[in-house]
Amino acid sequence: MNAVALMDGTRPRKGGGAVVGVVLLAVLGALALAPWFTSFATQRLLVEIFTVFAMALAWNLLAGYGGLVVVGHQMFVGVGAYVLFALSNRLGINPWLMLPLATAATALFALLSALPMFRLSGAHFAVGTWVLAEMLRILTLNNEWLGAGGGMPLEALASFDRWTRNAGVYWSALITGVGALFIARLMLRGKLGLALMSVRDSEAAAAASGVSIQRAKLALWVIAGSITGLAGAVAYMNTLQVTPDATFSLNWSAAAIFIAVLGGIGTLEGPILGTLLYFLLRESFASYGSWYFIGLGSLAIATMVFAPGGAWSLLTRRWAIDPFGVRRDMPRR
Repeated sequence: MNAVALMDGTRPRKGGGAVVGVVLLAVLGALALAPWFTSFATQRLLVEIFTVFAMALAWNLLAGYGGLVVVGHQMFVGVGAYVLFALSNRLGINPWLMLPLATAATALFALLSALPMFRLSGAHFAVGTWVLAEMLRILTLNNEWLGAGGGMPLEALASFDRWTRNAGVYWSALITGVGALFIARLMLRGKLGLALMSVRDSEAAAAASGVSIQRAKLALWVIAGSITGLAGAVAYMNTLQVTPDATFSLNWSAAAIFIAVLGGIGTLEGPILGTLLYFLLRESFASYGSWYFIGLGSLAIATMVFAPGGAWSLLTRRWAIDPFGVRRDMPRR
C-alpha cells in the first residue's frame, strides 16, 4: 500500500497491545535484575547485544524508512565513543554523566555532516558516508590528544569496583536498546513516521502532497545518528578501550546491515529478530573460522533471494501481526 495515500487519515492495526505490554514489562523486569544472577561474561555479551541492536535499528530506520543506505554507519559509533572517552578522561567526570553529552555531540556531528552528505544520492551517498568514516578514522589515527593509533583507555572508570562498573555499563546498554526501540516506535507513529513512509514509497508523490522531504530525512539522520553514537559510547565502555581502527571499523556497518537484511528492512520487529539470529549464529558457529563468515554471507544472499522482507516477513505472511502498532491502514468509511 502506498503510504502517500494515507496522508489524510491513518489507523494502526491492533495487535494485542495489552498482552504485548505485559510480556515486555515482564522481560524488562527480568533483564533489569540480571547483574544479581548472571556472570560478568554474560553481562558483557548482553551489553554487546543491546548496543548492536540499537545500531542495527538506527541503520534500519535510515535505509528502510528514509531510503538512506549508509555504508559508513561506523562514523557515528566512533564519534560517540571518542567524545565519551576524551571528555571523561580529560575532565575527570563520571562517564555515565557524559553519555548525554556524547549523544548530543553525535547529534551535532550528524547535523553538520548532513550538509555535504545530503548533496549526494543513491550509490554516491552510500560511498560518501564510508569515505567520511574513513576520514574520521585517519584524523583520529593522527591525533595525539586522542591517543593516535594506540587509542586510549577509559581511565575515569578505574575508581569503580568491578561489580559496579559491569552493572552500570549493563544497565546503560539495556536503557540504550529499550530507549532506541521506544523512540523509533514513537517517531513512526507520529507525523515524521508518516512523512518518511510516504517518501520511501514515492518521493515525487510525497513532494506533491506537501511533505518536506529534506526536513524529514534530516530529522531521521540526526535521530539515527544520536542513537548510534550513544550505542557506540556504551559499547566501548564495555571494552574500556578505544582505537581508531576498531572504533571506525566497517565491521559495525556490516553487522548492522546483516541484521537488518536477515530480520527485515523497514520494520521494528526485523532488527529484534535479526539481532537474536545474528548472535545465536555467532555464538554457535564462530569457532569454524572462515567457514562461519562464508555461512553468514550465504545466509544473507539466500534471505534476499527467497525472503526479501527478511525473517519477519515469513511470519507476517502467515499471521496478520503488528505488535508495535506502527503498520498503517486506510481508514474504513
